[in-house]
Amino acid sequence: MKFKDIGISNHFIDALNKLNITTPTPVQLKAIPLLLKGQHVMAQARTGSGKTLAYLLPILENLDSAFNEALILVPTRELAKQVNRVIKDLKLHKVRSMTIYGGVSINNQIRKLEKGVNIIVGTPGRIIDLYKRRKLNLRKIKYICLDEADRLWDFGFAPDVKYILNQVKSNYQFMLFSATLHSEIRDLVKEYSKNKFVFINLSKDDLTVHNTRQYYYLIDFFKDKYKSFMKILRNEKPKHALVFVNTKKTANWLGRRLKSQKNINYKVDIISGNLSQFQREKILKGFREHKINLLVATDVAARGLDIENISHVFNYDIPKFPENYVHRIGRTSRMGKDGVAITLVLKDEYEYLCHIEGIIDKEIQERTLFIPQKKHYHNPFY
Repeated sequence: MKFKDIGISNHFIDALNKLNITTPTPVQLKAIPLLLKGQHVMAQARTGSGKTLAYLLPILENLDSAFNEALILVPTRELAKQVNRVIKDLKLHKVRSMTIYGGVSINNQIRKLEKGVNIIVGTPGRIIDLYKRRKLNLRKIKYICLDEADRLWDFGFAPDVKYILNQVKSNYQFMLFSATLHSEIRDLVKEYSKNKFVFINLSKDDLTVHNTRQYYYLIDFFKDKYKSFMKILRNEKPKHALVFVNTKKTANWLGRRLKSQKNINYKVDIISGNLSQFQREKILKGFREHKINLLVATDVAARGLDIENISHVFNYDIPKFPENYVHRIGRTSRMGKDGVAITLVLKDEYEYLCHIEGIIDKEIQERTLFIPQKKHYHNPFY
């Protein structure tokens, strides 16, 4: 089935063709026809499944070019920039869109709002700030989308999201996309859609990236962890890889140690919550352009990074929450491409691996490291 068959106009089909996008993904096939009809939708869709176009195309098809017509709430600055980039890539000259997030000049954002925009993509905190300053008018919103809703909740944005929704008095179309759905998110959809929504369930198995080969290494002792990782790195020879850790402290330690490693041919950098917005964007730009090919990251980078051709995702630290595993490995195998996800598991962390296998409904294959044994010479006179 093609985009034309699900109601997308030739203008957008031409733009998609120029981006080498010709066939809708499963979430696009299910969501677009419903959203074009004005239906409220709650969709469970894994990272990298094409959900951005699943909600953007119907919004753009139905846009009246009124100011502040669509509001897209996202958990991170990176995701806001990514969504806005997709809008720009569709080359809609008559559509004005902008990103709103903290860490940059609020005055510049106010000036853009005063000129008038059709689509706002932003994080909740700065949106509330602008609303309370009476610089952002939410009265005429026609479309509201919560993208990566579970991460909005993980980051503590639930009260902000509810506050924003309560300020919108118009009769808007409500859309929510999330890799995982818990009861609080479901209850929110029921409340703000007046329980008139369609739930698109792509099934638990779709949480796993099918094109990602997933492996783990069981490591006996913590002191052997870095040495084991170096052996795995030499075996795999990744071209463009993300290395996930659980804390900023570990990110800084591992990043510094890898940078000082003289016998690996990688340009290494670190991204975590300690960095300024300017530093984060500079590093992500370098990683996107392959000037950095080994990026050490905390879970702040697990969402909102739309970077092509990541060959490997390494979980140097196994995530304590199974959902984070799904978000991490979603950085590779994007849009049908192959990828590899490798997790280092200490023996006392094995239960976390079992929880992950439970949520993805799949067994992760174990690999072992070949460690050369010392040679023992036979003494004929013994």
